[in-house]
Formats: sequence, C-alpha cells, structure tokens
Amino acid sequence: MKVSKRGLRVAAAVAAGALTLGTLSGCAAGGNDSKTFTVWWYSGEDTAQYIAWTEALDEFKAANPDVTVNFEFKTWEQIEKSGNSILDSDKAPDLSEWNKGNGTAGAASQAGLLLNLEDYAAQYGWTDLLPASAQQVGRYTDGLMGNGDLYGVPTYGEYVGWFYNADVLNANGIDATALKSQADLEAAFAKLVAAGITPIAAADYMLVHLAYNLTLNKADNDWVNAYQFFDGEVDFNDAAFTQASEQIQSWTQKGYIASSASGATADDAVAAFTSGTSPFMPGGTWLDGTVAGAAKFTWGKILNPGNAVSTGSAGNIWVIPAKGKNPDLAAEFINLTLQPKAQNTMANNGGLPLLATELGDNPTTAITLPLFQQLVADNGLGFYPDWPVSGYYDILKAAVIDLVAGNTTPAEYREAIGSYYEENKP
Repeated sequence: MKVSKRGLRVAAAVAAGALTLGTLSGCAAGGNDSKTFTVWWYSGEDTAQYIAWTEALDEFKAANPDVTVNFEFKTWEQIEKSGNSILDSDKAPDLSEWNKGNGTAGAASQAGLLLNLEDYAAQYGWTDLLPASAQQVGRYTDGLMGNGDLYGVPTYGEYVGWFYNADVLNANGIDATALKSQADLEAAFAKLVAAGITPIAAADYMLVHLAYNLTLNKADNDWVNAYQFFDGEVDFNDAAFTQASEQIQSWTQKGYIASSASGATADDAVAAFTSGTSPFMPGGTWLDGTVAGAAKFTWGKILNPGNAVSTGSAGNIWVIPAKGKNPDLAAEFINLTLQPKAQNTMANNGGLPLLATELGDNPTTAITLPLFQQLVADNGLGFYPDWPVSGYYDILKAAVIDLVAGNTTPAEYREAIGSYYEENKP
C-alpha cells in the first residue's frame, strides 16, 4: 500500500501534540570554543531516526571538514536515570536526543541545564516550520510541558498500539482489524488461551504503556489535560484507573499475560513476539524496525480497541545542554535533521517524520503511518504516563510489575501511583 503525500502532510500539520562521551565537531558562526562536537542519541540502529540522523551526520561532516566527529550511542535507560547529573557536569554533550515531559526535559530546563532555543528557532525558522502542536513537547514554563519557550525540537512522531501476528490469529479464526472494543480484545485472548497460546508478550516499560493505554480506554481529552497538564482534578479511583488496574490483574490471572513477565525484559518480550510464541505485543513505533527485520510472519498493528485517545505524541526531542561547548554546531545539526532529505529518509525507512515531502513504498510505513494519521486527525494523542511528575517512571514501572507478579491488588496499585503523583505535582 502506498501512503499519499497528502496523508503525510495531514499528519505533519497536527502531529502532537555515568555515561561515556562521544564527539562530533564543526564550525559555525560563533559560540564554538573547540573543534570537538559531542552528540548522543539512543534511537536504535534499526529505527528510521537512526538511519536518517546518521545520513545527516555524514552531511554535517562533509560541510565541516575541519572538524573531528565522534558520535556515541546511548540507551533510553541511561538518559532516564543519569541524564540530568551528566548535564550538570563537564561531561555534558553538545547535543542529545532527550526524553520529553515534565519529569525529564521539563526538570532539566527548570534547573537551567538546557539552552533556551528561541534564538536558534528564529534563525532557522523552526517556529514556522514545525506544527505548533508538535512544538508542544519541546516548550516548557517552570518545568511544565506544553507552553513557554522552546527547549527541545522534535523531528518525528510516535505512538503505542498492539503489534499482532496475523498468521497465528488467522489460524485461530481471529481478525485483529475487526476488534473494536475491549470485550472483543478479551474474547480473542480467551480463544487463544483455550488453544494453548499465551496471547500477550510484554515486560518492563511495555507494561507501563499497556496500563496507560488501558486507562485511556475510559478517558477523553479533558481527562488527559487534567492528568498531564494539571488542568483539573485527577481521581486515581475513577473508572479509567480502576478498569485498567483490574484488567492487568485479571489478564495475568487468566493467562493472557504470563506471570513471568514481571521478571522479564522488554527484549525478552520482543523475542517472544517475533519468534511467534505470543501473537500480541503492546509496543511503540520505535519497535517497528525491529519487528520488520525479525518477524518471519505476516504482522500488523492496531490501536487499543475502543480508545478515543492513545499513548503517543511527537517524538523525543533534540536538546542543547547549557554546559555544551558548541551550541551553534548543535543547532546546525538539528536543522539538518528537519530538512526534506533527512525527513524523507526517515519516511522511506518506516518512520513517522513530521516534515517529509515524499514517502515511497516502504511496507512498514504503510502499516504504521495510517494509525498515526488516525490519531492526529482525531486529536487522539494522549502523551505518556510518566510525563507529569519527576521520577514517575520508576514508580509506575515498579507498581505495574508488582501487580503482574501478584504482589499487590488493583487498589494498592492505584494508591502507589496516585500518592506519588499527588505528592510531587507542582
């Protein structure tokens, strides 16, 4: 299936929304006090971002032949756990992909660890180039995401849905695209369990996203604004949180999710899905390339059935650390990743670029982009559950893993995530 340019423009127009050093260096008009330029990112080698950014890095080198370039790959977990402490040191890079949200980029911007990008945005025209809704993930006021000055620049979109193994489902009389409600989904799970199949491969952060997507099944945009932006009261015993917590417990008890998931890794879950062991996997678009490369079966994706909003947003952001030595070079590279060449490369490799002008016929893009277009057209991007308060990711992960392991009840799960949220919100 070929995705139209018009469809991409629609998506772009409303897309929402200790570490070791690597080096990359260059020349720009001032603000650069060395020939060494350090850049980090953690989007994996099989992602469209990695491919596009690597090509942009080659273009950067060609434009700056007098500069030494040294890039180092990081992991999401490294940035999540140690990022701010590195930013507040002489080991800060000149440019990094960064986790968006109040507790990550928001906390760093409030602490003065990130450079305000308004001047560069004016110089390069980013404010006009990027849709306002996409800029939302890079704008912060007093550490709160959504408005204010620009501290981060997104280049792509992302969302969390269900990957499915069409071969296994078809063999068991299940059409994933016909699942329109949670009742439909649970009926499919029950049918698979009766056939001796564990339906869901999930572990680690996937369980956090699964719990949030199940919560969003009973939510709308007003609920999201209250939870994410403190625009209203949040009740952790409402229908949304209650249903999700009870589903997680029930699904584990019924064998839809293996109880061993509580001790597994996300890589274990991906392997269980791509090997054909379990035919459903809750996962983000950052896994598209992995699945496309490893799966030997026909696969597809659906959004969580019955959701008006789903986990997702504009993607992670480029940030320029305040203690970096070459901010002009960092801005130059950011701008390269927003140009049609890099954006089209991302599209042609199965990504969800915000500004591409052409797509080609990449089969992964054909699977994943229409769902993103559906979300943005319906104003259905619900962001991520750990964004509202600093340190929330670890709380959410520990709580849902305990729930899957059977160590806590749904009520105790809601108390754990609710009390931390209330104690730490601004």
